[in-house]
Amino acid sequence: MSHAPHHQTVAVADRRGGPPLNLFFREAGPKDAPAVLLLHGFPSSSHQYRGLIERLSGKYRVLAPDLPGFGFSDAPDARRFGYSFDHLAEVIEDFTDAVGLQTYALYVFDYGAPVGFRLAVSRPERVTALISQNGNAYEEGLSPGWTPIRAYWDDPSPTNREALRSFLTSETTRFQYHHGEADPSLVAPESYTLDQHVLDQPGHDEIQLDLLGDYRSNLAAYPRFQAYFRTHRPPTLAVWGRNDPFFLPEGALAYRRDNPEAEVHFLDAGHFPLETHLDEAARIVLRFLARVLDVRQGPALFGELTEAAAPAEAAPHFETMRAVFGFVPTLGYALAAEPAVLGIYLSMLQALGQTGSLDPIAQQVALAAVSHANAADYGVAVHATLAGRLGAGEAIVDALRRGAPLPDDRLEAVRRFARALTLGRTQVSDSDVAALLNAGYDRRAVVAIALAAASKTLVNSVAQLSRAEIDVAFLAPAGPAST
Repeated sequence: MSHAPHHQTVAVADRRGGPPLNLFFREAGPKDAPAVLLLHGFPSSSHQYRGLIERLSGKYRVLAPDLPGFGFSDAPDARRFGYSFDHLAEVIEDFTDAVGLQTYALYVFDYGAPVGFRLAVSRPERVTALISQNGNAYEEGLSPGWTPIRAYWDDPSPTNREALRSFLTSETTRFQYHHGEADPSLVAPESYTLDQHVLDQPGHDEIQLDLLGDYRSNLAAYPRFQAYFRTHRPPTLAVWGRNDPFFLPEGALAYRRDNPEAEVHFLDAGHFPLETHLDEAARIVLRFLARVLDVRQGPALFGELTEAAAPAEAAPHFETMRAVFGFVPTLGYALAAEPAVLGIYLSMLQALGQTGSLDPIAQQVALAAVSHANAADYGVAVHATLAGRLGAGEAIVDALRRGAPLPDDRLEAVRRFARALTLGRTQVSDSDVAALLNAGYDRRAVVAIALAAASKTLVNSVAQLSRAEIDVAFLAPAGPAST
């Protein structure tokens, strides 16, 4: 369940002697939950995170400030304030103190990356995890789109500064949101309209030109940032719009050079992937944060997941699982914490197998779809694998693993209905029902898919709580290192 965000301001002192700054920020989620700090980029504000805040706030305390000169935060005159990334980082570091952030997962994008990385270098003990969404720290991540900005770095003449005003126009702002998107109509127009409204305020042009000029300092700081990644090895996720006109995919892959355990995921999106791929990005982020922040779960809650650690009453159920799989899946040991529940789950699967409305592959499709909707990778892996063993083609199995539409109308109708039932919390649309009926199914299939949803909601919950590792037998064949 998400929490409605609070829209607030807090006064933050300026270390450089100026008057205090009123910083606007969005905050949602339980105060005592692990914190996630979201730092926005150019030319946006915390508004860019409105959807992600809603997705994360059910589990985490989420805070997203507007940088000075952006959004609804104060924007002191450029000549008086001195806009630089060092200065922005000082203000945001003091913001974290003002709102009581002792530790936090750091989520950075675009300008937020060099600001956030300065915070991490300054106080590495406070950063519990690092998520970079098109937030660069490597020179190979910079595209040719930086050429006119580089010209200004090399020769900060009035002519070269004036040339950068093209980055502040409404056409360029809209371009940043639309470029690289297969369907630009998914981009909400208030996003780039709000950004442009702020850019057009008196004096904001000089603020942004100063920051474009100072971006050179970030390249000079890259070795420090990379040394931090290499030395402290924070759990790291790069989730990247692969079609970004400014920050190339190579910048995401480069994180693995200094932190080989870094996860890298690519979305078929541009510079602002949360505008068009929010669900996909949020699923990746939530899965990552669950693994690295939810410390009271997993082994801390379930202990060792082995047969020796399981209650003796679970032994008959383990024999049933061996008959099906040839071994006892790790998740079986987690369910065995309460042997009666493991028995009920196996009975539910047996009942599903006895239904006459769904063939064996369609059953696995329903179970995999529910698991994907629950962001339960274990269940997805199990049922995609079983679908393959039952004769589903490679394209079907691959789509099940990715949660993508299936190239079979009947199976796709099952997948769609199971997904809708899960995401809708038992509520589905007439459109979902019609698709199922048009594919040749009837009310019996509706009940069977509801059974699939119930059984997988049970087991997916235990999978998430226990952090059961996916058994080797259910892993996809080795492929590209990133998605």
